[in-house]
Amino acid sequence: MLKAKLLILLTIIFGTVILSLTMIRSGSLYDFGIGFWGPNGHDAIWHLSLINQLKKQIPPLNPIYSGQILTNYHWGFDFFAAIISKLFFLSPIFVYFKLLPIIFALSIGILSFYLVKLVTKNNLTALLFTLFNYFAGSFGWIITLIREGKMGGESLFWSMQSASTLLNPPYALSLILLLIGFIFWIKNKNSNKFFIGVLTGVFFGLISIVKIYATIPIGIAFVLYFTFKYLQTKKISVFNLSLWISFALTSFLLLYFLGALRNSTLLEFKPFWFEHSMIESLDKLYLPKLSSLRTTLASNIVFIKLPILLAIEASLFFIFLLGNMGVRILGFWTIFQKIIKNKLNDFEILLITSMFFSLLIPHIFIQKGTAWNTIQFFYYFLFFSNFFLAQFITNIFQKHNLKNYLVTSLLIIISIIGSIATIKDYLGNPPPAALPRNEIVALNFLKNQKKGIVLTYPYDQYKKEELKLKTPIPLYLYETTAYVSAFTENQSYLEDEMNTDITGLDWKIRRNESLKFFNSTDKFFGRGFLLNNKIDYIYLVDAQNFVFQTTDIFVDKIFDNGLVKIFKVEK
Repeated sequence: MLKAKLLILLTIIFGTVILSLTMIRSGSLYDFGIGFWGPNGHDAIWHLSLINQLKKQIPPLNPIYSGQILTNYHWGFDFFAAIISKLFFLSPIFVYFKLLPIIFALSIGILSFYLVKLVTKNNLTALLFTLFNYFAGSFGWIITLIREGKMGGESLFWSMQSASTLLNPPYALSLILLLIGFIFWIKNKNSNKFFIGVLTGVFFGLISIVKIYATIPIGIAFVLYFTFKYLQTKKISVFNLSLWISFALTSFLLLYFLGALRNSTLLEFKPFWFEHSMIESLDKLYLPKLSSLRTTLASNIVFIKLPILLAIEASLFFIFLLGNMGVRILGFWTIFQKIIKNKLNDFEILLITSMFFSLLIPHIFIQKGTAWNTIQFFYYFLFFSNFFLAQFITNIFQKHNLKNYLVTSLLIIISIIGSIATIKDYLGNPPPAALPRNEIVALNFLKNQKKGIVLTYPYDQYKKEELKLKTPIPLYLYETTAYVSAFTENQSYLEDEMNTDITGLDWKIRRNESLKFFNSTDKFFGRGFLLNNKIDYIYLVDAQNFVFQTTDIFVDKIFDNGLVKIFKVEK
């Protein structure tokens, strides 16, 4: 018993440490400036800018699109981080990169083990579920090993895997809320207490403001589960009814009153978009001949060739599923056996129903403007799949013979080996992106000025390739980000075009107006542009500049350190 407890403890500690490596090195100061590894060079900057705005007001101002409240975005995680930052007088960058990754990784491990132990009464299944929630990966590493002779390819088939959980902090927080919600539900599902049902429903509802991609499939699964229970027993459970009503009301009220539903981006009907882009994109599986054949058949559908097209589409779906699931695909055998033997418990019915919709929705719809965003539904499919893989391996292991021990060991190794490649990307030097020390000084100067709206030079996506820079690449060249807003706590006139797209804003008009300002010689237009858009500061890096004389548009240079120039608009 002591050895088992020690193994569980070591697994959770080891998983927490390794998972945190994707985050804790980013956001620290090095000789070259503040370094950022992986998607932290873009995604983390956005969250930091939003956390700063949430420390000021609710709902927050849009940090990257001045003059507007943030809409069509689920900022529950950022609000949580802002509360911790303000309550304990900690900087957002410390909270985001150092504190929360450890808390989240530890919580996911502990809750994963506790939930499955509660459901199955089996330590091994609970331990394996915990391990897979930390490290289960795709089969992408096999493709990159064959093609390039090296390990990699975590998202070759599109989906993020377990080792990258903390790189998407809202997703990590949604898993914690989901696990706690399920624990509440399992402990009380047979009760008939109205208050407990409401409390459980409210808890599930909180997920909506963190990740709507979890709320939708879970919500549908609960509706179908409760309907099935009613048809089976012909009785309405007070607990189930109160849970669903409070779940639905909490989700709607949070999304509506906190601004997440206003001007929302609609889904677009586009079946199998992920499969098609998977074989078309150079950074994915990329099978150009198959892609060309599919496109040709789809553009000129003839009855005699229709079976070929359908066979290709079915094959692509299988490749997508197998590639992303990896060894998790074996969990389907457990599901199949339990269905045949009629041995599915309530929790498993709920999980399978949620998995179905987590898989179905992104295969039918994409998000307008940011098609790839709907892959986040699929993250929960993979997460739930870990439970059935854990059961599959437990069933083999418990036959207690050397052959089965070797098989289970091999399956575990194959399932987690891809995570090695993911983690090692965050251990190298130098990082892909950085905020240079000269810019840190400039941004700190601007941070200490009176708050206002900052105009930055529009991001040039071709400049990085043109200059052929070595890493770390300065943030202003690395990607379109919200770094000026993030490090000055001001609103920007326009930054991070990627997230303005996600929130459904017509950012191209502002970009064109900005470019016109920086290239214009019409001082009346220039002055009018600044005043009409309530611009307070202009932040320019390196060779960025405007054509006007400062006296033409009534601006004063208030900072210049050779790399950065900051101008204040006279009003």
